[in-house]
Amino acid sequence: MSVFETVMKEASRKRDGFGGLLDRRSEVRMPWLRASQTGLTSHLWELELVPAKSLDRIMDPLTRLAERSMDHNIFFSPTVLEAAWPRLVNLLAPKGCWMAALWETTGEGREMRLFVPLQIVSQGLPRQRMLKVLSNPFMPLGTPLIDLDCAGEACEMLLRLLGDPELGLPPVINFSHQDEGGDSFALLREAGRSLNLASGEVESFARAAMLARQPLDESATADEMLRAVCGRKRTRESARKRRRFSDDGHELRFSCARDLEDVLDAFEAFMTMELRSWKGRKGTALYNHKKISSFSREIVAKLAMTGSCEIFTLEIDDAPAAALIVLGHGGYYVPWKIAFDERQHAVSPGEQVMMYATGEWLTRPDFIAADSLAVPGHGMAEQLWSDRIGITDWLVALTPDAADELPKTIKALTRVSDIKDKLRPLAQRLGLR
Repeated sequence: MSVFETVMKEASRKRDGFGGLLDRRSEVRMPWLRASQTGLTSHLWELELVPAKSLDRIMDPLTRLAERSMDHNIFFSPTVLEAAWPRLVNLLAPKGCWMAALWETTGEGREMRLFVPLQIVSQGLPRQRMLKVLSNPFMPLGTPLIDLDCAGEACEMLLRLLGDPELGLPPVINFSHQDEGGDSFALLREAGRSLNLASGEVESFARAAMLARQPLDESATADEMLRAVCGRKRTRESARKRRRFSDDGHELRFSCARDLEDVLDAFEAFMTMELRSWKGRKGTALYNHKKISSFSREIVAKLAMTGSCEIFTLEIDDAPAAALIVLGHGGYYVPWKIAFDERQHAVSPGEQVMMYATGEWLTRPDFIAADSLAVPGHGMAEQLWSDRIGITDWLVALTPDAADELPKTIKALTRVSDIKDKLRPLAQRLGLR
């Protein structure tokens, strides 16, 4: 939650006028790169690094891959990528970005087997040049889309072909924001070991989540399941606040918008409420940024048309008091953005709408998991959900000869992380975080 804030700060620094025009004219032109190799089954494997602006050329096979991918990643889904590019390309990847597509050619034709967006970055102290999966606080999940039928071989081929010297890529890749418990990450690590590639992890942390669990018995009610997840004390306190508001003559009503028209109406109400909150005063509300608000409208509309976006709302006396935008499908959900009316703080409207959404998901037969996307130490997410997802940045030397580069890169990244940890308490005291 609140994953927009970093991007909003960056957007606020963008120059307008003549300076902004020069920035747009100096846009990076990314080359279209290719490498190929015959696999164990004598099939031809090809890696294409497609410039982001040419995403439309691979959209159909990408859509098919997303439907049979081993692990879900809503941020790499065709709908989200289509809405994001090129509108946000300058914010998320100002120095250019590739859509890495791994293809297998067999007697039955040519099919995409793995997909992941990549960029070249210079990070750490001192700066280290590396290849990096496109993930960040705006979309903090870097799980590649991998075909379930040939996932192991696809992971190995990806690492082999990225190390092809003809591509001229940096010797180290950072698979950032990987789910440590995911099948895709396990296969990537196994592929690295199989190829004798040096690897290491940095920036590892636990993120609040809610995983599917069996009810105490078949007759368990929604309230009983909610208590099992959020705890009896918290659910009892939440119910007490709602009763007190009702006793004072207020009417509280929860709803969930799923149809396209209802979602669009709820989204506009969300933007208005967010603008009136501290985010509006701070300049990080969606409404403050034309480019990002336009992107958000598009992504919400497109996902709603496919049943992959819903908005939970709490109304008090027919006025919106809190709203939660949720992305996801197939039993996987991510709370993308939340807003609430600060005047109703006595009832804790943000927490109320989150608990309502939690209860709704627990009663769905296909529910598998909800990822909070929250940063470590996020008060509401970590207090409501006791499950945790391990998130890590996994770095790999793409050739055995590049093994010497890996320790230097890990040390440089760790040094920056340590500095941030030491400065964080000071930033909190100064109100800079």
